[in-house]
Amino acid sequence: MQMKKILFIIEGLHGGGAEKALIELLTNFDYERYDVTLCVIYYGGVYMKQIPEPVKVLYLYGEKKDYWHESFRRKTFRYYWKYDSTWLMRMVIRYKMKQQHFDAIISFLEGAPLLFHNMMRHCTDRNIAWVHCDLYNYHWTETVFKTLEREKLHYTNMDEIVFVSRNSMNAFGKLYDINVSKQCIYNIIDVDKIHAKALQKDVSNQTFTVIAVGRLAKVKGFDRLLRVAKMFKDNGYHLSFQILGVGEDEQKLLALCDELCVRDCVTFLGFQNPPYPYIKAADVLISTSESEGLPFVICEALVLGTPVVATRTAGSAELLEDGKYGLLTGHDDVSIFDGLKRMVDDSQLRDDFKLKAKVKAEAFDVKQTMQKVYHLIEG
Repeated sequence: MQMKKILFIIEGLHGGGAEKALIELLTNFDYERYDVTLCVIYYGGVYMKQIPEPVKVLYLYGEKKDYWHESFRRKTFRYYWKYDSTWLMRMVIRYKMKQQHFDAIISFLEGAPLLFHNMMRHCTDRNIAWVHCDLYNYHWTETVFKTLEREKLHYTNMDEIVFVSRNSMNAFGKLYDINVSKQCIYNIIDVDKIHAKALQKDVSNQTFTVIAVGRLAKVKGFDRLLRVAKMFKDNGYHLSFQILGVGEDEQKLLALCDELCVRDCVTFLGFQNPPYPYIKAADVLISTSESEGLPFVICEALVLGTPVVATRTAGSAELLEDGKYGLLTGHDDVSIFDGLKRMVDDSQLRDDFKLKAKVKAEAFDVKQTMQKVYHLIEG
């Protein structure tokens, strides 16, 4: 049987949930059936070293510190936005792709990957786009496409659109009514691997610990968490807040830490690979995101039996089944504080959610998810 050639496109492999989801997907791929190439638009990121060996890697631009990357990135998007010209991007694609043909091309993230994907649709018989967020409530890709009509056209050109949750798929339908086949495929959650890697490091906390994991960016709402930490401190609680992750807002968050005088109870641990020992050792995991398609870290917390408190987003509401498997809160600081305080104060509630988490984790099935992916590729 002839191997099928598949191309995945992603913007970069920095410490985000979609990037991690792609690594998990590639790790579980059947390389006896598929010849897989990964196109990283901007080469670099903490997950580059985790790309499975059988995967061919190419990139359109270099790393952020690379002159090629910086100059061409500016020129490319300036021309595209201002003059609606794509000649620079097409030139780079032709040079890098060498006129290859693939059985399927998958843009694994919204925004730039979808934009570049549309310029190489002629290189395949099957075009698939993957959506990892709630675009209706968090339409961050407006900065890439500038107009709704332009973005809508790019999605209309696809043969299939995949969503990481049913709620994000429903939200997309409110934004764009397009006649393209759609389906929901959850991210790969490898339960056995998570449990095994959680034992790789011994993490011991001296006080009650609340952990948050994610890219240090506005959408993750870590500024909310810092203000909530201040509220606990002012109310006489002695809690430890751990934040795992890196990102563009790191200096802003550190400055806010100093402003709120919470450096004594908030610790930034940077990017930790794997994060599982820290999640397992924590008493509660909190997600303060403004928007989530399907929060990877909540899945991991459920697998490890760590109670979850999360702001209500499309992904958290679906994973926690509207509060059955964890506490959901509003998005204001007081609501987050009240929800977390309830979990902190009630040890029986935490024990109940630990037991329920194990039940929820049983639904994560790697083989079943991979079969859906193969079926998607085959069309």
